[in-house]
Amino acid sequence: MSTILTRAGKGSPLTNAEMDTNFTNLNTDKLELLINSITTGATITPGAGDWQYNITALAEATIIAAPSGTPIHGKKLIIRIKDNGTGRAITWNAIYRIIGTTLPVTTVANKTIYVGCEYNLTDLKWDVLAVGQEA
Repeated sequence: MSTILTRAGKGSPLTNAEMDTNFTNLNTDKLELLINSITTGATITPGAGDWQYNITALAEATIIAAPSGTPIHGKKLIIRIKDNGTGRAITWNAIYRIIGTTLPVTTVANKTIYVGCEYNLTDLKWDVLAVGQEA
């Protein structure tokens, strides 16, 4: 099933120009609410509505828990992780399913890691599609 953006109150699809205008005029204050951060924690729980979840100074071993809330099919989530200058162990909840990559089990001191996920409603999993670490 695909979704088509339509004009409010009308059934006709938006043109490419209308979509460009609508996306250009988005309220960025509302978008910022979709990017959440935490400094550190023994268990870290992103929100299912987050676009990006930043862990900014991980100071202990952590478990990345299943995101809270109810995600929609195809929802994207990026988890950004950086430690506080010392490598830290990371354990991942089983809801994160690896697809063609490897989840990090430790941080590397002072290096940023990105983990890109997409929610698979059919299998009730957050498919991990990309992992990148600062060189």
